[in-house]
Amino acid sequence: MKHFLLIAALAIPFSLVACSERTQEHAEATADSAAQDASVAAERAEQESREAAAQTAEAAKTAGAVVAGTAINAADAVGDAADDAQAAAARSAADAANATAEAANNTAAKAEANAAEETADAKRD
Repeated sequence: MKHFLLIAALAIPFSLVACSERTQEHAEATADSAAQDASVAAERAEQESREAAAQTAEAAKTAGAVVAGTAINAADAVGDAADDAQAAAARSAADAANATAEAANNTAAKAEANAAEETADAKRD
C-alpha cells in the first residue's frame, strides 16, 4: 500500500500538469476564436459604415435637389405674384384713366350745354 500511495502522490502533479496544458490549449483556442470573431465583426462594421456613409451622401444629394427645386418654385411664385401685381396696377391705372376721361367728357358736355343755353338766352334778350 505504501507503493500505491507513493505512486498516487507522484501521479497527482502529472495529472495537474496535463490538465493545465489542456486548459491552456483550450484557452488559446478560445482566444484565437474570439480574435477571429472580433476581426469579422470589425470588417462587418467597416462595411456597414461605408454603406451608411454612401446612403447619407445620397440622402444629402436628394435633399439638395429638393431644396434647389423648392427655391426655383419659390422664385417662380414670386415672379408670378409680381406679374399679377403689375397687371393689377396696370388695370387700376387704366380704370383711373378711363374714369378721368369720362369725367372730362362729362364736364365738356356740361360746358357745351351751358354754352348753348347761354347762347340761346343771349339771342332771346
